[in-house]
Amino acid sequence: MLKSHLIRSQAIYLVLLLRVSLVATASPAQRVVAIGDVHGDLANFEAILQTTGLMSPGHQWIGRGVVLIQTGDVVDRGPKSRQCLDLLMALERQADKQQGKVIALLGNHEVMAMTGDLRYVSAEDYQGFSTDKSEKVRERAYQDYLEFKSSRSERVRAESAADAKSRESWMMEHPLGYFERRDAFGPQGVYGRWLREHDAVVRLKEGVFVHGGLSPNISFRAIRELNQQIRSDIAAFDALWESLSKKKIIWRYMTIEEAILQAESEWAAIQAQTQVDAALKEELQKFLTFLTWSINSPDSPLWYRGLALDSEQTLAPDVEAMLTRLNIGYLVIAHTPQPDGRIHPRFGDHVFLIDTGMLQAVFGGRASALEINDGRFTAYYVNEKSQELPAPTKIANSSLVPNKALNGPHP
Repeated sequence: MLKSHLIRSQAIYLVLLLRVSLVATASPAQRVVAIGDVHGDLANFEAILQTTGLMSPGHQWIGRGVVLIQTGDVVDRGPKSRQCLDLLMALERQADKQQGKVIALLGNHEVMAMTGDLRYVSAEDYQGFSTDKSEKVRERAYQDYLEFKSSRSERVRAESAADAKSRESWMMEHPLGYFERRDAFGPQGVYGRWLREHDAVVRLKEGVFVHGGLSPNISFRAIRELNQQIRSDIAAFDALWESLSKKKIIWRYMTIEEAILQAESEWAAIQAQTQVDAALKEELQKFLTFLTWSINSPDSPLWYRGLALDSEQTLAPDVEAMLTRLNIGYLVIAHTPQPDGRIHPRFGDHVFLIDTGMLQAVFGGRASALEINDGRFTAYYVNEKSQELPAPTKIANSSLVPNKALNGPHP
Protein backbone atom coordinates (compact mmCIF):
# COMPACT_ATOMS: atom_id res chain seq x y z
CA MET A 1 0.00 0.00 0.00
CA LEU A 2 2.73 2.45 0.99
CA LYS A 3 4.83 1.64 -2.06
CA SER A 4 1.92 2.03 -4.49
CA HIS A 5 0.94 5.32 -2.88
CA LEU A 6 4.53 6.52 -3.06
CA ILE A 7 4.88 5.54 -6.73
CA ARG A 8 1.63 7.30 -7.56
CA SER A 9 2.68 10.44 -5.66
CA GLN A 10 6.09 10.50 -7.31
CA ALA A 11 4.51 10.12 -10.74
CA ILE A 12 2.27 13.11 -10.08
CA TYR A 13 5.22 15.16 -8.86
CA LEU A 14 7.27 14.27 -11.94
CA VAL A 15 4.46 15.46 -14.19
CA LEU A 16 4.31 18.71 -12.22
CA LEU A 17 8.10 18.98 -12.45
CA LEU A 18 7.95 18.83 -16.23
CA ARG A 19 5.21 21.44 -16.28
CA VAL A 20 7.07 23.81 -13.97
CA SER A 21 10.38 23.37 -15.80
CA LEU A 22 8.80 24.60 -19.01
CA VAL A 23 8.45 28.11 -17.53
CA ALA A 24 12.05 28.33 -16.37
CA THR A 25 13.31 30.17 -19.44
CA ALA A 26 14.03 33.81 -20.04
CA SER A 27 15.23 35.80 -23.01
CA PRO A 28 18.72 37.28 -22.65
CA ALA A 29 17.37 40.83 -22.20
CA GLN A 30 14.38 39.92 -20.01
CA ARG A 31 14.21 41.65 -16.67
CA VAL A 32 14.52 39.30 -13.70
CA VAL A 33 13.88 40.37 -10.10
CA ALA A 34 14.85 38.11 -7.18
CA ILE A 35 13.54 38.60 -3.65
CA GLY A 36 14.84 36.62 -0.67
CA ASP A 37 13.42 35.62 2.69
CA VAL A 38 10.12 37.27 3.61
CA HIS A 39 9.25 35.43 6.85
CA GLY A 40 5.74 36.74 7.20
CA ASP A 41 6.64 40.43 6.86
CA LEU A 42 3.76 41.46 4.64
CA ALA A 43 4.34 45.22 4.78
CA ASN A 44 7.96 45.00 3.66
CA PHE A 45 7.13 42.38 1.04
CA GLU A 46 4.52 44.70 -0.45
CA ALA A 47 6.91 47.64 -0.26
CA ILE A 48 9.73 45.97 -2.18
CA LEU A 49 7.32 44.67 -4.82
CA GLN A 50 6.14 48.24 -5.36
CA THR A 51 9.67 49.65 -5.25
CA THR A 52 10.69 47.35 -8.10
CA GLY A 53 7.58 48.23 -10.09
CA LEU A 54 6.07 44.76 -10.01
CA MET A 55 2.92 45.47 -8.02
CA SER A 56 0.52 48.38 -7.78
CA PRO A 57 -0.69 49.79 -4.43
CA GLY A 58 -3.87 47.84 -5.14
CA HIS A 59 -1.94 44.55 -5.11
CA GLN A 60 -2.16 44.04 -8.87
CA TRP A 61 0.72 42.69 -10.94
CA ILE A 62 2.10 45.43 -13.22
CA GLY A 63 5.45 43.88 -14.12
CA ARG A 64 4.57 43.08 -17.69
CA GLY A 65 7.13 40.71 -19.16
CA VAL A 66 9.16 40.54 -15.92
CA VAL A 67 10.21 37.34 -14.16
CA LEU A 68 9.94 37.52 -10.37
CA ILE A 69 11.79 34.82 -8.46
CA GLN A 70 11.00 34.49 -4.78
CA THR A 71 13.65 32.22 -3.29
CA GLY A 72 11.66 30.71 -0.44
CA ASP A 73 11.09 31.23 3.28
CA VAL A 74 7.90 33.20 2.87
CA VAL A 75 6.61 31.58 6.09
CA ASP A 76 7.55 31.29 9.78
CA ARG A 77 9.04 33.71 12.31
CA GLY A 78 6.89 36.69 11.30
CA PRO A 79 3.20 37.44 11.89
CA LYS A 80 1.61 37.16 8.43
CA SER A 81 2.81 34.04 6.65
CA ARG A 82 -0.67 33.32 5.33
CA GLN A 83 -1.18 36.76 3.82
CA CYS A 84 2.28 36.67 2.23
CA LEU A 85 1.51 33.32 0.60
CA ASP A 86 -1.87 34.57 -0.59
CA LEU A 87 -0.20 37.59 -2.19
CA LEU A 88 2.46 35.50 -3.89
CA MET A 89 -0.11 33.05 -5.22
CA ALA A 90 -2.28 35.88 -6.55
CA LEU A 91 0.67 37.53 -8.29
CA GLU A 92 1.62 34.20 -9.83
CA ARG A 93 -1.82 33.95 -11.43
CA GLN A 94 -1.86 37.58 -12.54
CA ALA A 95 1.63 37.54 -14.04
CA ASP A 96 0.76 34.64 -16.31
CA LYS A 97 -1.83 36.86 -17.98
CA GLN A 98 0.65 39.69 -18.62
CA GLN A 99 3.50 37.81 -20.27
CA GLY A 100 5.30 37.84 -16.96
CA LYS A 101 6.17 35.02 -14.63
CA VAL A 102 6.32 34.49 -10.87
CA ILE A 103 8.58 31.61 -9.85
CA ALA A 104 8.12 30.74 -6.18
CA LEU A 105 10.86 28.44 -4.90
CA LEU A 106 10.79 26.25 -1.83
CA GLY A 107 12.83 27.29 1.16
CA ASN A 108 13.62 25.19 4.20
CA HIS A 109 10.78 26.82 6.13
CA GLU A 110 8.17 25.87 3.54
CA VAL A 111 9.33 22.26 3.83
CA MET A 112 9.31 22.55 7.62
CA ALA A 113 5.69 23.68 7.47
CA MET A 114 4.82 20.69 5.28
CA THR A 115 6.58 18.18 7.54
CA GLY A 116 5.44 19.41 10.95
CA ASP A 117 8.54 21.26 12.10
CA LEU A 118 6.82 24.12 13.91
CA ARG A 119 9.68 25.54 15.97
CA TYR A 120 9.52 28.97 14.32
CA VAL A 121 5.78 29.55 14.01
CA SER A 122 4.79 32.75 15.79
CA ALA A 123 1.66 33.23 17.88
CA GLU A 124 0.44 35.83 15.37
CA ASP A 125 0.95 33.33 12.56
CA TYR A 126 -1.39 30.83 14.22
CA GLN A 127 -3.91 33.62 14.79
CA GLY A 128 -3.90 34.29 11.06
CA PHE A 129 -5.37 30.84 10.49
CA SER A 130 -8.01 30.98 13.24
CA THR A 131 -11.71 31.49 12.59
CA ASP A 132 -14.86 31.75 14.67
CA LYS A 133 -15.00 27.93 14.51
CA SER A 134 -11.49 27.36 15.86
CA GLU A 135 -12.63 26.65 19.43
CA LYS A 136 -14.78 23.77 18.20
CA VAL A 137 -12.02 22.58 15.86
CA ARG A 138 -9.57 22.46 18.75
CA GLU A 139 -11.99 20.67 21.07
CA ARG A 140 -12.66 17.98 18.44
CA ALA A 141 -8.93 17.61 17.94
CA TYR A 142 -8.42 17.19 21.68
CA GLN A 143 -10.99 14.40 21.85
CA ASP A 144 -9.36 12.75 18.86
CA TYR A 145 -5.99 13.03 20.59
CA LEU A 146 -7.36 11.35 23.73
CA GLU A 147 -8.69 8.49 21.61
CA PHE A 148 -5.28 8.14 19.98
CA LYS A 149 -3.54 8.00 23.36
CA SER A 150 -6.01 5.41 24.58
CA SER A 151 -5.46 3.20 21.54
CA ARG A 152 -1.70 3.41 21.97
CA SER A 153 -1.79 2.48 25.65
CA GLU A 154 -3.31 -0.84 24.67
CA ARG A 155 -0.26 -1.70 22.55
CA VAL A 156 2.62 0.28 24.00
CA ARG A 157 3.65 0.65 27.63
CA ALA A 158 2.09 3.75 29.19
CA GLU A 159 4.21 6.87 28.97
CA SER A 160 5.98 8.34 31.94
CA ALA A 161 4.33 11.05 34.02
CA ALA A 162 6.61 13.58 32.35
CA ASP A 163 5.01 12.77 28.99
CA ALA A 164 1.46 13.07 30.20
CA LYS A 165 -0.03 16.50 29.47
CA SER A 166 -2.86 18.19 31.28
CA ARG A 167 -5.71 19.59 29.24
CA GLU A 168 -4.53 23.11 30.05
CA SER A 169 -0.97 22.55 28.87
CA TRP A 170 -2.21 20.73 25.76
CA MET A 171 -4.41 23.69 24.85
CA MET A 172 -1.52 26.08 25.32
CA GLU A 173 0.62 23.99 22.97
CA HIS A 174 -2.16 24.00 20.39
CA PRO A 175 -3.38 27.60 20.09
CA LEU A 176 -6.39 28.57 18.03
CA GLY A 177 -5.46 28.29 14.37
CA TYR A 178 -2.96 25.47 14.99
CA PHE A 179 -5.03 22.77 13.33
CA GLU A 180 -6.20 24.93 10.46
CA ARG A 181 -2.58 25.79 9.73
CA ARG A 182 -1.49 22.16 9.79
CA ASP A 183 -4.28 21.22 7.41
CA ALA A 184 -3.48 24.14 5.12
CA PHE A 185 0.09 22.89 4.62
CA GLY A 186 -0.91 19.25 4.27
CA PRO A 187 -0.95 17.44 0.90
CA GLN A 188 -4.59 18.42 0.37
CA GLY A 189 -4.37 21.89 1.91
CA VAL A 190 -4.50 25.08 -0.10
CA TYR A 191 -0.86 25.95 0.57
CA GLY A 192 0.37 22.38 0.79
CA ARG A 193 -0.91 21.52 -2.69
CA TRP A 194 0.53 24.70 -4.14
CA LEU A 195 3.95 24.31 -2.54
CA ARG A 196 4.25 20.69 -3.64
CA GLU A 197 3.99 21.89 -7.25
CA HIS A 198 7.08 24.07 -6.92
CA ASP A 199 10.80 23.54 -7.26
CA ALA A 200 13.65 24.41 -4.92
CA VAL A 201 16.09 25.39 -7.68
CA VAL A 202 15.57 27.13 -11.00
CA ARG A 203 17.91 28.05 -13.82
CA LEU A 204 17.35 31.05 -16.07
CA LYS A 205 19.93 31.18 -18.84
CA GLU A 206 23.32 31.55 -17.11
CA GLY A 207 21.92 32.06 -13.61
CA VAL A 208 20.73 29.62 -10.97
CA PHE A 209 18.43 30.73 -8.15
CA VAL A 210 18.11 28.67 -4.98
CA HIS A 211 17.22 29.24 -1.36
CA GLY A 212 20.29 27.95 0.46
CA GLY A 213 22.87 27.27 -2.22
CA LEU A 214 24.51 24.57 -4.30
CA SER A 215 27.01 22.62 -2.27
CA PRO A 216 30.16 21.35 -3.96
CA ASN A 217 30.00 18.48 -1.47
CA ILE A 218 27.09 16.73 -3.17
CA SER A 219 27.16 14.89 -6.47
CA PHE A 220 24.60 15.78 -9.11
CA ARG A 221 24.70 16.12 -12.89
CA ALA A 222 21.90 18.60 -13.45
CA ILE A 223 19.60 20.96 -11.56
CA ARG A 224 16.59 18.77 -12.24
CA GLU A 225 18.13 15.99 -10.13
CA LEU A 226 18.09 18.24 -7.08
CA ASN A 227 14.43 19.11 -7.58
CA GLN A 228 13.53 15.47 -8.19
CA GLN A 229 15.23 14.41 -4.95
CA ILE A 230 13.41 17.03 -2.91
CA ARG A 231 10.06 16.13 -4.47
CA SER A 232 10.77 12.45 -3.87
CA ASP A 233 11.55 13.10 -0.20
CA ILE A 234 8.37 15.12 0.29
CA ALA A 235 6.28 12.42 -1.42
CA ALA A 236 7.90 9.70 0.72
CA PHE A 237 7.27 11.71 3.89
CA ASP A 238 3.62 12.29 2.98
CA ALA A 239 3.07 8.58 2.32
CA LEU A 240 4.71 7.55 5.59
CA TRP A 241 2.85 10.16 7.62
CA GLU A 242 -0.49 9.06 6.20
CA SER A 243 0.21 5.37 6.73
CA LEU A 244 1.54 5.70 10.28
CA SER A 245 -1.37 7.98 11.18
CA LYS A 246 -3.92 5.47 9.92
CA LYS A 247 -2.21 2.74 11.92
CA LYS A 248 -2.31 5.02 14.99
CA ILE A 249 1.45 4.89 15.43
CA ILE A 250 1.49 8.68 15.33
CA TRP A 251 -1.23 11.28 15.64
CA ARG A 252 -1.68 13.24 12.43
CA TYR A 253 -1.36 16.66 14.10
CA MET A 254 1.82 15.92 16.00
CA THR A 255 4.96 17.90 15.40
CA ILE A 256 7.74 16.00 13.69
CA GLU A 257 9.65 15.79 16.98
CA GLU A 258 6.64 14.28 18.77
CA ALA A 259 5.99 11.85 15.93
CA ILE A 260 9.57 10.58 15.94
CA LEU A 261 9.36 9.96 19.70
CA GLN A 262 6.14 7.99 19.19
CA ALA A 263 7.75 5.97 16.39
CA GLU A 264 10.73 5.22 18.63
CA SER A 265 8.37 3.93 21.34
CA GLU A 266 6.60 1.72 18.82
CA TRP A 267 9.91 0.44 17.48
CA ALA A 268 11.06 -0.49 20.99
CA ALA A 269 7.77 -2.29 21.63
CA ILE A 270 7.87 -4.45 18.51
CA GLN A 271 11.38 -5.66 19.32
CA ALA A 272 9.86 -7.85 22.01
CA GLN A 273 7.21 -9.29 19.69
CA THR A 274 7.65 -12.64 17.98
CA GLN A 275 5.37 -11.76 15.07
CA VAL A 276 5.90 -8.36 13.54
CA ASP A 277 4.13 -6.71 10.62
CA ALA A 278 6.93 -6.54 8.05
CA ALA A 279 5.40 -3.53 6.30
CA LEU A 280 5.08 -1.63 9.57
CA LYS A 281 8.65 -2.46 10.49
CA GLU A 282 9.88 -1.13 7.15
CA GLU A 283 7.86 2.05 7.55
CA LEU A 284 9.15 2.68 11.05
CA GLN A 285 12.75 2.12 9.99
CA LYS A 286 12.35 4.63 7.17
CA PHE A 287 10.52 7.19 9.29
CA LEU A 288 13.09 7.04 12.07
CA THR A 289 15.81 8.06 9.60
CA PHE A 290 13.86 11.14 8.46
CA LEU A 291 16.24 13.66 9.99
CA THR A 292 19.06 12.14 7.90
CA TRP A 293 17.21 12.33 4.58
CA SER A 294 18.71 14.53 1.88
CA ILE A 295 15.91 17.04 2.38
CA ASN A 296 17.29 17.73 5.86
CA SER A 297 20.98 17.61 5.00
CA PRO A 298 23.17 20.65 5.73
CA ASP A 299 24.30 20.27 2.10
CA SER A 300 20.74 20.34 0.74
CA PRO A 301 19.84 23.25 -1.57
CA LEU A 302 17.35 24.19 1.14
CA TRP A 303 19.86 24.37 4.00
CA TYR A 304 23.37 24.89 2.63
CA ARG A 305 25.15 27.98 3.97
CA GLY A 306 28.70 27.42 2.74
CA LEU A 307 28.50 29.89 -0.13
CA ALA A 308 27.54 32.59 2.35
CA LEU A 309 29.74 31.71 5.32
CA ASP A 310 32.74 29.63 4.30
CA SER A 311 36.08 31.13 3.36
CA GLU A 312 36.16 32.23 -0.27
CA GLN A 313 39.86 31.42 -0.44
CA THR A 314 39.24 27.84 0.65
CA LEU A 315 36.01 27.13 -1.22
CA ALA A 316 36.72 28.98 -4.49
CA PRO A 317 38.33 26.07 -6.38
CA ASP A 318 35.38 23.78 -5.64
CA VAL A 319 32.84 26.48 -6.51
CA GLU A 320 34.62 27.28 -9.75
CA ALA A 321 34.72 23.60 -10.70
CA MET A 322 30.99 23.24 -9.96
CA LEU A 323 29.97 26.33 -11.93
CA THR A 324 32.13 25.25 -14.85
CA ARG A 325 30.74 21.71 -14.82
CA LEU A 326 27.15 22.99 -14.81
CA ASN A 327 27.97 25.81 -17.25
CA ILE A 328 26.58 28.39 -14.81
CA GLY A 329 27.56 32.03 -14.84
CA TYR A 330 26.29 32.98 -11.40
CA LEU A 331 24.25 31.89 -8.40
CA VAL A 332 21.63 33.87 -6.48
CA ILE A 333 21.05 32.57 -2.95
CA ALA A 334 19.22 33.62 0.22
CA HIS A 335 18.78 31.80 3.58
CA THR A 336 21.69 33.49 5.39
CA PRO A 337 20.78 37.04 6.55
CA GLN A 338 23.44 39.63 5.84
CA PRO A 339 24.38 41.52 9.03
CA ASP A 340 24.38 44.92 7.33
CA GLY A 341 21.11 44.32 5.47
CA ARG A 342 22.77 44.68 2.05
CA ILE A 343 22.98 42.44 -0.99
CA HIS A 344 26.54 41.21 -1.41
CA PRO A 345 28.44 39.47 -4.20
CA ARG A 346 31.00 36.78 -3.33
CA PHE A 347 33.40 34.52 -5.18
CA GLY A 348 34.51 37.09 -7.71
CA ASP A 349 30.94 38.36 -8.25
CA HIS A 350 29.61 34.92 -9.19
CA VAL A 351 27.48 34.39 -6.07
CA PHE A 352 24.94 36.97 -4.89
CA LEU A 353 23.58 36.89 -1.34
CA ILE A 354 20.08 38.40 -1.23
CA ASP A 355 18.75 37.60 2.25
CA THR A 356 18.96 41.05 3.83
CA GLY A 357 16.88 40.31 6.93
CA MET A 358 13.56 41.67 5.66
CA LEU A 359 11.82 40.79 8.93
CA GLN A 360 13.22 43.70 10.90
CA ALA A 361 11.79 42.64 14.25
CA VAL A 362 13.96 39.51 14.16
CA PHE A 363 16.90 40.30 11.89
CA GLY A 364 17.07 44.09 11.97
CA GLY A 365 17.59 44.28 8.22
CA ARG A 366 15.62 45.69 5.31
CA ALA A 367 13.58 44.63 2.32
CA SER A 368 15.58 44.27 -0.87
CA ALA A 369 15.56 42.86 -4.37
CA LEU A 370 18.20 41.96 -6.93
CA GLU A 371 17.46 43.02 -10.49
CA ILE A 372 19.19 41.37 -13.43
CA ASN A 373 18.50 43.20 -16.66
CA ASP A 374 20.46 43.03 -19.89
CA GLY A 375 23.62 41.95 -18.10
CA ARG A 376 23.36 44.59 -15.36
CA PHE A 377 22.97 43.66 -11.68
CA THR A 378 21.21 46.19 -9.44
CA ALA A 379 20.27 46.09 -5.77
CA TYR A 380 16.99 47.74 -4.76
CA TYR A 381 16.01 48.79 -1.25
CA VAL A 382 12.80 50.41 0.02
CA ASN A 383 13.07 54.21 0.25
CA GLU A 384 16.67 54.18 -0.96
CA LYS A 385 18.48 54.79 -4.19
CA SER A 386 19.24 51.64 -6.17
CA GLN A 387 22.84 50.45 -6.24
CA GLU A 388 24.56 48.94 -9.25
CA LEU A 389 26.57 45.82 -8.45
CA PRO A 390 29.48 44.28 -10.33
CA ALA A 391 28.36 41.82 -12.98
CA PRO A 392 30.01 38.40 -13.17
CA THR A 393 32.52 37.84 -15.94
CA LYS A 394 33.30 34.59 -17.68
CA ILE A 395 34.81 32.20 -15.17
CA ALA A 396 37.64 31.39 -17.55
CA ASN A 397 38.63 35.08 -17.48
CA SER A 398 38.29 35.73 -13.77
CA SER A 399 39.15 34.47 -10.33
CA LEU A 400 36.48 33.47 -7.84
CA VAL A 401 38.68 34.74 -5.02
CA PRO A 402 38.14 38.50 -4.64
CA ASN A 403 40.95 41.01 -4.44
CA LYS A 404 40.38 42.28 -0.92
CA ALA A 405 42.39 45.42 -1.56
CA LEU A 406 40.01 46.38 -4.36
CA ASN A 407 36.70 44.95 -3.26
CA GLY A 408 36.88 45.13 0.51
CA PRO A 409 35.72 42.40 2.86
CA HIS A 410 32.58 40.42 2.17
CA PRO A 411 30.54 39.13 5.09
